[in-house]
Amino acid sequence: MKPIVQILTLVTGLTLPTIAGAESIVLKLYAYGIKAGTITVNGAETTTAYSVNGLIAPSLLLKTFKDVGYSGKASGQIRHDSFRTKTYAGNARTGSRKSIVKMHWKGNRPVVDRYSPEREKRAYDIPPSKQVDTKDLLTAAYLTFKTVDADHLCNVTHKMFDGRRRTEISLDTPNISTKSATCTGTYKRLAGFSPHQMQKGLNFPFTMYYEQQDDGTYRFKEFTSAATIGKIKAVRK
Repeated sequence: MKPIVQILTLVTGLTLPTIAGAESIVLKLYAYGIKAGTITVNGAETTTAYSVNGLIAPSLLLKTFKDVGYSGKASGQIRHDSFRTKTYAGNARTGSRKSIVKMHWKGNRPVVDRYSPEREKRAYDIPPSKQVDTKDLLTAAYLTFKTVDADHLCNVTHKMFDGRRRTEISLDTPNISTKSATCTGTYKRLAGFSPHQMQKGLNFPFTMYYEQQDDGTYRFKEFTSAATIGKIKAVRK
């Protein structure tokens, strides 16, 4: 899961009235046993709306080899425990590409307001108007990491669209023990990727670990994942 390979330090960008809940999730990321960066995902919720902001930064060692990083923010509505993205803006550097994206959702369909740099259409491109019922990647990351009760733990699928590519995160039914829980999941590339990218990998399994809090909720603690760079691990501070 590429959005999980960088830091997300929340810089508050949107103000929500009467905050019902807020959470800061800070992770140390490791690849090949070496610290690769820090991930911070912060979100704020009311009973009807949410906002989440992020900033991803690599470790000094990783920065020596690859220009990677991310900053972004998203906001949307909450209806019957369902999060629906309304706006998203992100600036990403993955080492192989750089992009600036701005989108909004009209109903359940994304509209790309800006995707820079622009390029000519390619055979594998997909139309944004066809990517119904999708979320942005930052919202999906927040929903994956946030503290929840047992009834809302894992057992969910998030379909995502980043302006050009369609992906999916699915989490299986949790394995709950006395004071902890484990969930297995898969990040999938679905469409909008080049043939070369699809050949490099379609499915990337990961495992999420949670610890039960005194109030009975489950707090994300750690994950391990397969990625194109190999095995990665993130541990919550």
